[in-house]
Amino acid sequence: MGEMRMRKWFVWLSLFGWLWVSLVPQPARADAPPREFRAFWVDAFHDGFKTPAQVDKLIDDVQKSHANAVIVQVRRRGDAYFNKALEPRTEDPALQPGFDALAYLIEKAHQARPRIEVHAWLATLPIWNSATPPKSPQHVFNTHGPSAQGRDYWLMNRVDGVNRDGANYILDPGHPDALDYTVEQYLNVVRQYDVDGIHLDLVRYMGPEWGYNPVSVERFQQQTGTTGLPDPQDERWKAWRREQVTFLMRKVYLKAIAIRPDIKVSAAVIAWGAGPSTPEAYRQSAPYTQVMQDWDGWLQKGFIDMAIPMNYDREHVESQKLWYDQWIEWEKDHQYGRQIVIGPGVYLNAISGSLAQIKRAQMPSANGHRAAGVSLYSYAETNKDTIPNDTFYTALSQPNSYGEPVFAERAEIPDMPWKSRPTKGYLMGKVTNAKGQPVDGETVKIKGSGWDWYESKTDGSGFFGLSDLSPGYYLVKVDGAVPKVVQVKAGRVAETDLQMKK
Repeated sequence: MGEMRMRKWFVWLSLFGWLWVSLVPQPARADAPPREFRAFWVDAFHDGFKTPAQVDKLIDDVQKSHANAVIVQVRRRGDAYFNKALEPRTEDPALQPGFDALAYLIEKAHQARPRIEVHAWLATLPIWNSATPPKSPQHVFNTHGPSAQGRDYWLMNRVDGVNRDGANYILDPGHPDALDYTVEQYLNVVRQYDVDGIHLDLVRYMGPEWGYNPVSVERFQQQTGTTGLPDPQDERWKAWRREQVTFLMRKVYLKAIAIRPDIKVSAAVIAWGAGPSTPEAYRQSAPYTQVMQDWDGWLQKGFIDMAIPMNYDREHVESQKLWYDQWIEWEKDHQYGRQIVIGPGVYLNAISGSLAQIKRAQMPSANGHRAAGVSLYSYAETNKDTIPNDTFYTALSQPNSYGEPVFAERAEIPDMPWKSRPTKGYLMGKVTNAKGQPVDGETVKIKGSGWDWYESKTDGSGFFGLSDLSPGYYLVKVDGAVPKVVQVKAGRVAETDLQMKK
């Protein structure tokens, strides 16, 4: 009997121990590798991934640096560096004929030990940057650029009618067709390639005086009851344009994770000038007021997994060094349960200056918060002094004349618990009228089991959506349509459409 009792106690103690390890968060082991996202931006205006040999060297350099991710520009200006594309192949002569740079890079990066993440970087709104038109008649510049008429004209205009910013022709996110075309380029990559993430760049306006595509202006006038061209500094016009950029981010995010819940959606975002210290100061900052890019709002609303501010400041210029420190302090403290990765512009700095900026990026804020990691711009240009790039790669991971390395150990990619262990879900849908046409600017109301009503406004294609909803049943309604009941599940995107009676 005593032996039987001992066996029972052993079973109960073993079960308790298993439950403790499984359910109760355990302290990290002292010998566990650190968790830090460490990436290089690899741009398409330089070599780096355009032949198998370049990709092989890129992988070697990432490993040498103790980095663990690459953000690679596979869409430069309405073109593709990969074969399974919806857009024409790039005219870049440096891309080896027939070579699928993205497929080969994914294969090599995922075979590497430790594994390297691949994030497909697509320039979002700029679609051409030459006075000579693209050769392909199917290129979006040729079908919806300067020669297009009426609704087929998708370019972003300046208030004075100019449609080229420097060298770039840019799509206007206030044009519903341009927005949907852009979204589809990202979704195609998610469907066709085993990428770890998709990365939006240049997802913004070019300045307050931009955004005057005729369709965009007409939509604004209809929704606000105004006439004539709005003033570039009109706060309603700024807010409307800011909303269009958020709608683009929202649609990419919800539709991408509906296809692959594990896909990581990130964006390179603006961090110009002095950094904010309060929410009101953020609303006066350059991203919010100059380019209508409310990336702090994207994080709060759950429309992005990882924001990567382009903290391109010179360490050797005191005012810029101050801006850098102001922004990274804000970034560490304002992640809202998602992730911010700090993006030093190493190309602007001496190697010693970049290492100093990386070290400060790795430190906790005054409130004890840490960023998720760093992304360095760029792989091709690692310093301002034309010192060989290999010197910088080695300096990141090995003791050297610049001091102690910032990546002394290899690091694992930080977990995204809202993906790996989701407790919230998502909802998206479309509102149409009785003729099946999209309803623009309509407020959709959503209610769960609690007292609160959520609201989501439709974009120019009638699309609406919300993130971070508790699992359960929701009533979805809009004036003039039969309400729908939809079930939201953790980690999944529920979908429902509403049709108005008129």
